[in-house]
Amino acid sequence: MNITEKTVWESSVYQLSRADKVEGGTKGAANIQARQLANRTQFLKVLIEGISDYREYTFFETEEDPDGTIAGLAGTPQGKLFRVALGEGEALAFRYFLNDGGVARAVTGLLGQGSIINSVRFFPSLPLAENDLSAGNIPEGGNCWVINHSDSSLADEYANVSGALQQTGRKMLSQEAVEAALQLIAKLTSSGFVDDNFFPLFVDGAGSVPAWWDDGFAVSRVAMSLYQMIYTDVRARLGDSVNAGVSGVNNTFFPLVVDGDNNIPLFWDNGFNVSMISEGFQQKVWAYINAIIEKALNQRIPLVDPSFVPGITDAADSVPFWFQDGEFDATGIGPNIRGIFARWYQRRMYTAAYNIPLHTDGRTLWRWKAKKAQLKAGLAVRPHFMLTGDSWTQNNELAAAIAGLLHADYGDAGLGWRTVNYGAARDGSNIFRSAGWDLYDSSPTSGAPLYGCGIDGQSINTTTNTAYFNVTNVRCTDCRIYYQDLNGKFQYGYDVGGVTQWTEVVCGNTGATKSVLLTGMTDEVRTIYVKTDGNAGRVAIHGFYLWRSGVAGCVMSKAGNAGILADQFLLFSDKIAEYLSTMQPDVICIVIGNNDYRISESTATFRTALQKYMAACRAVLPDVGFILMAPPRTNGTAATPLVDFRDVMYDLSQTLNVEFFSIYDLFDTWAEMNGLGCFLDNLHPNAVGGNLIASALNNALIKG
Repeated sequence: MNITEKTVWESSVYQLSRADKVEGGTKGAANIQARQLANRTQFLKVLIEGISDYREYTFFETEEDPDGTIAGLAGTPQGKLFRVALGEGEALAFRYFLNDGGVARAVTGLLGQGSIINSVRFFPSLPLAENDLSAGNIPEGGNCWVINHSDSSLADEYANVSGALQQTGRKMLSQEAVEAALQLIAKLTSSGFVDDNFFPLFVDGAGSVPAWWDDGFAVSRVAMSLYQMIYTDVRARLGDSVNAGVSGVNNTFFPLVVDGDNNIPLFWDNGFNVSMISEGFQQKVWAYINAIIEKALNQRIPLVDPSFVPGITDAADSVPFWFQDGEFDATGIGPNIRGIFARWYQRRMYTAAYNIPLHTDGRTLWRWKAKKAQLKAGLAVRPHFMLTGDSWTQNNELAAAIAGLLHADYGDAGLGWRTVNYGAARDGSNIFRSAGWDLYDSSPTSGAPLYGCGIDGQSINTTTNTAYFNVTNVRCTDCRIYYQDLNGKFQYGYDVGGVTQWTEVVCGNTGATKSVLLTGMTDEVRTIYVKTDGNAGRVAIHGFYLWRSGVAGCVMSKAGNAGILADQFLLFSDKIAEYLSTMQPDVICIVIGNNDYRISESTATFRTALQKYMAACRAVLPDVGFILMAPPRTNGTAATPLVDFRDVMYDLSQTLNVEFFSIYDLFDTWAEMNGLGCFLDNLHPNAVGGNLIASALNNALIKG
């Protein structure tokens, strides 16, 4: 059996000890030295074989090739070394790689000028330092040290100022200087001079202390010249303000100070008064008053529910007003002002608060209506209804109800959009994601996707070569798979006669959102497969669009994202062109606001986000229709009244020529509708609620 060699430089060679058992085998002590020496030999062999080719195989870093290895591998024979130049001022001049079967293996590096520039420089003399300056080893603004041969310091600091070395004034103290300081401190300490608040600044030869610190600077005496300088300065500042003649003085009023413009900033007027109070003085007064009334403000009340916050407590420990569950209330009226605010925004129909219609008339859905008419006329078209927004559109209840009505009237042409994130879809299909994938979801993040994402703001990516992803139990004849064109590769396929037909995608590293089409499948239930065998880069998969070619009917895509806010659509609105151009939705129905109203999202931000998102869609599909759906009153705690977001959506429908449908006005309060069996929980509808909404929406806008 031979020793297995590795291309690695061993830092040391093992020496057998008397206690070692002389054993053979892979881990036997007798073979340790031989293996280490073999590894060194293999390392040197590779280095020597490639050294003659260094100049021939030199490459450089570029924006498209950040580490130079792409060009290096392409231009270097297998088994040969190549080097990548790193640039002036870098710690390494070159980094050396081995082309190991198409993989760049880092071997070693050659020190560059940066290793010199980026280190602290010490010189035995100034001329030697100036020589290094001329050589470019001390950059502009850089520092160095020159040895000082005196007893008080070790070295002096110099700086490169405009190409010349100049002293900075900083020195390295010698041991002699340090010991002298320690002796002085010891003397002072032993004399009992020093304590927590007092220490001398100077001690004369007689042991006297002419200047010291005693909770502040102090001296034994002040020279007459200093007295005179202070007096001159004070006199110059006061000038004519000292005892200036002032008219209008009476028994109750007289000035205290008059400035140079004969203004009186301080005066007596039946009491001390001032013309202006400084910010600092105001803060001191406020701090004094606050200390007096502090106990009366927001006093902690024992045995009170955590959702109760008192506004103020009077002298009798009564609470005249408070906040309960975040809503204002007051004594003599309560609870929660007897629902005044709730009734204002949640009163029943046909009152002044309901001057906004339940829905618009659908006149802007030209594209959708035309596609339906073509379908009814027997043309080979697939009207596409896309539902997007927050969890109301990610969950199945509303989507399944809308799809059921569409398919009953026009036929079922397929699932449409299939996300990579969450599980069971409305048609019973599902997904399986292996380990090794990282998930991007725009709803919990404030950052844009690094590797792109789907039209629902979600994506998965991996750098492994063992990851796989399956869409199971889905009926389709065609499938479009969306991905980011990075630097990895993946395979996709489906089963035919028990054998998976695979197609490989080698990404081109353009960074663009792309798609591949899997077509020609029989119209039956199947599994779509994606895997990353052989991958050496990063692969990002964004989602799937599935349909049944040759089947008359509509496609109803569910592309929602639970937890998303309106402005989080803008994290990926610049990445939707590929989806819209290939999926070709005829109407985009947006249900949004159920999260925005609960987290203090402003209506201004909400409005701007919807405007920008719809503009991005119309830039690709100018005639696509929109339906803005205002969510109903749920059992969440409002930071901003939900009705305000409804009003924004209606206003946008009038200014941007889009449609509007108000679930807010279709439903009564959450308590009423939950009692009627329409809600799954505090925030989401169940199948009953979904069918109620879908039927009203279908009659109002979808049927046309």
